[in-house]
This record gives sequence, C-alpha cells and structure tokens, in this order.
Amino acid sequence: MSLALTYAIKDLRGALRSLKIVLLCLVLGVATISAVQLVSRSVLTAIEENGRTILGADLIVRNLYQPVPKSMQDWLAARGATLSETIEMRVMLASAASGDNTLVELKAVDSIYPLYGALETTSGTDIQTLLADRGVLLDPALETRLNLKVGEQVRLGEMLLTIRGFITHEPDRAGSERFGIAPRVIISGDTMRQTGLLATGSMSYFDLRARLPENANLKQTVAALKAEFPEGNLRITDADNASPQITRFVNRFMLFLTLVGLSALLIGGIGIGNGMRAHFETRMKTIAIFKSLGATLGLIHRIYLWQVLVITLLGTAAGLAIGAALPFVAAPALSELLPFTITPTLTAAGLMIPALFGLIIAFLFTLWPLGQAVATPALELFRSSISPMRAAPPTAFKLATVVLALLLALLTIASARDGRFAMWFAVGAMFSLLIFWVMGWVISKLAAKLHIQGKPALKLAVRNLHRPGNATAGTLVSLGLGLTVLVTVTLIEFNLRDGITRNLPSDAPAFFFLDIQGSQKEAFGALLEQQPSAREVKFAANIRGRIVSVNGVPAAQALVDESERWLLQNDRGFTYTSELPAHSTITSGSWWPADYQGPPLVSVVNDVEKGFGVKPGDQITFNILGRDITATIANVREVNWTNFTINFAFTFAPGTLEAAPHSWLATVVADPREEGRIQKVMGAAFPNVSMIRLTDAIEAATGILTSIADAVRVTALVAVATGVLVLASSLAATRTQRLYDTVILKVLGTPSRTLVKAFLLEFSLLGAIAAVISLALGAFISWAILVRMMELTWMFYTLPALLTGLACVLLTLSIGWAVTGRTLAQPAAPYLRNE
Repeated sequence: MSLALTYAIKDLRGALRSLKIVLLCLVLGVATISAVQLVSRSVLTAIEENGRTILGADLIVRNLYQPVPKSMQDWLAARGATLSETIEMRVMLASAASGDNTLVELKAVDSIYPLYGALETTSGTDIQTLLADRGVLLDPALETRLNLKVGEQVRLGEMLLTIRGFITHEPDRAGSERFGIAPRVIISGDTMRQTGLLATGSMSYFDLRARLPENANLKQTVAALKAEFPEGNLRITDADNASPQITRFVNRFMLFLTLVGLSALLIGGIGIGNGMRAHFETRMKTIAIFKSLGATLGLIHRIYLWQVLVITLLGTAAGLAIGAALPFVAAPALSELLPFTITPTLTAAGLMIPALFGLIIAFLFTLWPLGQAVATPALELFRSSISPMRAAPPTAFKLATVVLALLLALLTIASARDGRFAMWFAVGAMFSLLIFWVMGWVISKLAAKLHIQGKPALKLAVRNLHRPGNATAGTLVSLGLGLTVLVTVTLIEFNLRDGITRNLPSDAPAFFFLDIQGSQKEAFGALLEQQPSAREVKFAANIRGRIVSVNGVPAAQALVDESERWLLQNDRGFTYTSELPAHSTITSGSWWPADYQGPPLVSVVNDVEKGFGVKPGDQITFNILGRDITATIANVREVNWTNFTINFAFTFAPGTLEAAPHSWLATVVADPREEGRIQKVMGAAFPNVSMIRLTDAIEAATGILTSIADAVRVTALVAVATGVLVLASSLAATRTQRLYDTVILKVLGTPSRTLVKAFLLEFSLLGAIAAVISLALGAFISWAILVRMMELTWMFYTLPALLTGLACVLLTLSIGWAVTGRTLAQPAAPYLRNE
C-alpha cells in the first residue's frame, strides 16, 4: 500500500491539470447538494429553536366560529398556564379619506399578547398603548397600497380607527396556517367586539395561546389535553411543530432541489468517468511499462485506486467548503423572506450525505474505465493512441460497480424525507440517462449506414458521429438531462402562469365575496345587481368543519393516498344545494331530487374518492360546529376548478345544514373597467364582507409560481453547467484521436476549410439532436405532470422550445471548438516527426 501510494502521488503531480474537469464536476455536484441540505437544515433548525416564538406560545388551541370552551381554559389554567386569546379573520379595510379598500388579515389581541417574542412597530411604543382608544397597527404594504399615514383614519367593519403605526416584526406570523395572502392588521380584542365583525357564522378563528410553567413537560401536557378533550372541532398545535406549513414546504421544496442537485452530480459522474478515462489513456504507456516490467495487477490496481481516492477527496472537500459557505450568504435573504431569523447551521448529516454522494458517484463512474485500462494487454496499451480501450473490466470491477449503483439508490431513498418520491426520482433519472445513451447509440449506428457522396464536409461530420470513440452518446447524456429539467420547468411554469388566464371562461367571476351574513344576503344581492355591467350573481352557503371518519375508520387512518392529505389539513368548507353545481360532471352515483328531505346525503369530488377510496353508498362523518354528522355518499363529481366558479369538495343535499349558523359566498361577473368602482361601493355598504378580486389572486399566485420556478431553474442550470463540463471531458477524451485523424487528412490533401466545415456540421448536428430529444422528453414530462397528476390543460410553447434548442446548438458548438478546435490548426510535420 505504501509503494502504491508513493507512485500514485508522484504520478498525480503532473496530472492534476488534466484532471481539472473531474475536480470541477465533483465540486459542482457536491457543492449543490451540500448547499441545499445545509440551507434546508438551517431553516428547519430555526423553526425548532424558535418554536415558541414562531407559535407565540407553548401550545395553541384553535377553534372556528367561537372561543375555546371555558372547561379547556380552566384545565390549562389549573396547570399553571398563562393564557392569551387572539381572534383572526379576513376582512376589508378602507381608507376613511378616499374610500379605497383592500382585503386584509385581521388579528385582535388581548392585553398580555405576545406571550413570546416582541411585536415591533415603527412607533416603538408599547403595543397596548398603541391599540388603546381604537388604535390600529398596519402592515407596511398598506401604506402605499391605500396611501395611508400614521394619524389618519381607516374603516374596519362599522368603526373608524386611528393608525398608530406600521408593523415591522410580528413574532408569530409563521405560526398561522390559515392565511398569508393579504397584509396584516392588528387591533385590540375590545375594539374587535365593537366593530360588528363577530357576527354569527362569520369565519373567525379563536386562538387560545398557552405559556406553560418552566418545569412543565410539553409533550405530556399536549397528550393529556387531547385525552381529556377528545371530541370537538378543535386543533392543537405545539411549539415542537410550530409552523407545519413552512416545514412541509421546506421539506418538499428542498427535497426537489436536492434531487435536481443529485441530477447534476449524476451528470457529473459521467464527466468524472470521461475525465478519468482520458487520464488513464494518457497513462496507457505507463501502465504498459508497469506490466512489461512485471508489476502485479494488484499493485497497478492500488496505484490508480489511490489516485481516484485522492482526487475524490480533493473535489469533495472543495465542494463541501463551497456548500458550507452558501448558507451564510443565503441566511440574510431568507431572514427577510421568512418571519424569523435564520442562523446558518453546519451539521454532520448535512455534510456527510453530500460527501457520501460524491465518494460513491466518483468510484461508480471510475471503476469501469480503470478496469478496462488494467485489463487491456500491454501490446494494445502501446497502440492506445489510435485504438480505444475495448477490453472488459475484471469481474470484481463489474460487481463493485453494481454494488455502488445500488448503494447510490439506497442512499438517495434513505436520505430523503419522502422515500417514495426519491425512489421514483432515482428510477426516472436512470431511465432518462438510459434514454439519452440509447438514442446516442442508435444515432451512431444510423450514421454508420449513411452513404454520402459529393459532400466531403458532411461525410466527415457524419463519420465523426459513429467512428470509434465518438462523442455522440456522451454529448446527449451530458447535456440532455439538464436541458430536460429546464424544458420541463419552463413548460410547466408557462402553462400554469398563462394557462390560468388563457382558459378563463366567459362566466369567470370578477369577485369572490366572503362572510355575507344571512340577514344581508338579499340586500347584498340587490345592490350588487344594480352595479353597471354586474351580472350572473350567484350565492352559496359556506359552513366550515372537519372530516372525522370514513366508514367508521378515523380519517387519518382511512386516507389511502397521501397526495390527498390536504383534505385533512385545516377546516374544510361545506355547502348545500338542490342543483348540480356548475362545471361539475357526475362520474358515479346520481344527483338527489330537488325536493329531497331524507337522511343526510353528500356529493364528493373525485379527489375525495381517490384519497379515501370511497364510492357511492359509503359513509363519511363530519364535525360541524362541534356536532358529528354522518352522511352517505350519493355521488362522485369531477370538477373543472380552473373555471373559478363556486364549488366545494363536499356538497350536502338539502335538509341537513340549513339550521346551522353559517355565512354565504357570492360571485359576480363584471366588466374589468368597473371592478374598482364595484369594490368601493360594496365595501362601503357592507364593510364586514371580504372581497377577493380574481385578477389579484392570479397575480399573487403567479408571483409565487415564478419565484419557485426561478429557484428550480437556477439549480437546473447547475446541472447544465455540469453537463458542459461533461461534454468538455467527453471531447477531451477524443482529442488524441481527432488530432491523429486531422494530421492524416491534411497529409492526404484535405483543405482546411473542409475540416472546419465538417467540425461545425458535426457539433451542430450533435447540439440539434440533443435539443430535439430534450424538448421531446421535457414536453412529455411536463404534460404528464400537468394533465395526469394535476388534471390541468397543457400546451406546447414554441418560442421557449426554439430558444432552448438554439442555445443547445450554440453551447455544443462553443464547447466543441474550445476543446477540440485547436486540433484543426495543428501542423502535420511536427506530429509526424514525434511519431
């Protein structure tokens, strides 16, 4: 081992320059994965460490429509808990001066809020003083949106309030899973009760925050609380899971980015294999001399395995260093986006997992060319400059390659928070790489069968596609996967962003009106229909509740498809009607008669059917306002949600929910030019009714979608950059053969312009082929995701496709010229003298 290491180090001193592509591939891949791992762990650690501040309590009991029962408050108080109550709801806030209004998220707080952290404002005064005497604190976004200033008045419900300051930091903003789409407004609990907003059926959420004694055990307290109060429509959240919404998003989003980063590392693995192959080809004569002098195969194995290990450790260490530095760069920006401070966290797992990926992939793609080099007879090694290695690696190298491939798949699945998704990614990535390799092989074989006469440049270009050691498969594999990811993300983004507005039907509403009280319904509808261009006013009852059980099985246990878990998160909306809702198609069962008055029946959408595996005749139990209602499924509906008309996942037949306290929803179709006036008039007449403009909702959704797509695109560009390095390494491995061919052709009298034209044609063909396959595969994947998984419409966007294809061709030409173009200018005489 000592002798092998000595030879390996001595040989590497002059070889590091030729191995720079191997190092760069490793560095890029490991740095991407480690950066994503460490950033996500930093965010999750911040949530864990600041759980009480993020939640604003040790635990929160949440109830819809009414305060948490007094018995539960007494139970917590008896255990030494300090209690604080807040109320949240969506309402309209209007400027008293201009009458302009906008949707806001209102929070009413009591005199001891917050239990943890501090609410910071521009006024810098105690918040109880600021909120006294009808004071209000506003999100800074409202300052510009409604042109408001401190000291001015705003209308909230039936009251005029005075602006006392703007919120700069709300400690428990991330602890809410319900809202987040509108600016925050904070008032006192006393003021809330005077606004008239807390009417029966208004969607108001009552949060009871509890701060436990220091010696209390949080988990035991929560378990005892749930055991003492097992029934009811209450949700309990504790500081150990302070922001499940952000946690779920971070886990899923970072999982996807990690897997895209792993794609870059997989592509880099091919570059590592190509680079090591090129390195071994420069060492062919050295290996041949070793063999001729009687060196054992074991010694040769150890020399070059040591080299692989040293290179891998250098590249992995550099990648980890870069990846470990990136969280410190990203932390300030993330702290601005999230409602809590991110402190960069370097963990052993966050560094070990990328390091293991780097080590496994480096050896996985290196053992095969090393095995070929060692297994090739010495005489063939001396002729390697004109005859590529063809020998099969020893059996031990083949077995080791298979074992490493299995370890890579296992590590991918085991290190992911969603093993099923990671498993399908591993299968999909391998399948995609196989597709590109097979297509490269097929194109190479087809090129060999072409007989071109009279066009020497094209004939040379086509010959280069199939000659021994050609770069056809390497080019497709290296660029293909990264470009496929880019095409997929771009087509999904364009379809989601433009598809919403493109597919808006003529009856798409201009507004959604929420929290219309039963006593207001007729007057509200009459005033709305009086507005110019307003038409097709539609109402629907809105009652909130939860799914308790399905066919007697608790809902969480009855769920058979995890992709539909949203059905169990937060409270669901229910309605009742005698008529089949618009844009709905019954897929099984039948609709009830218009005058139905029998036992409870419910119509469910196909997501419910998929999530719980139910069918007409099955039973679902709901908890609505603290009362359990068991209904029989009458039918299953397929709903076109992109029409934006009122539709519910659960629709009851008449006779069950009418007596329950509830509010109403309404929609209206109107001329876009009249929307501002309608919003101002309806807001002034019914200040308790919340209004959501469809255009505003689409704009907000588009902004979020664009941000996510940009993050994925940046990661995919890392995969493309790695692919560029892989292409460079693939072409570098053919440089010696290309130089030999160029010299022979020049000696035989081939003009230089013919060689240049052949070169341009070859790489244009390679780039075009890679672009066409990437576009086809990316289009198919985006279609499958949108149509099959998301059940949306899909169309192919030509301009992004053409730009991607053109970029691929130019990229291939540039890399090809940078790596092998110099061989065209090499004079023949010096090369022949050296030979």
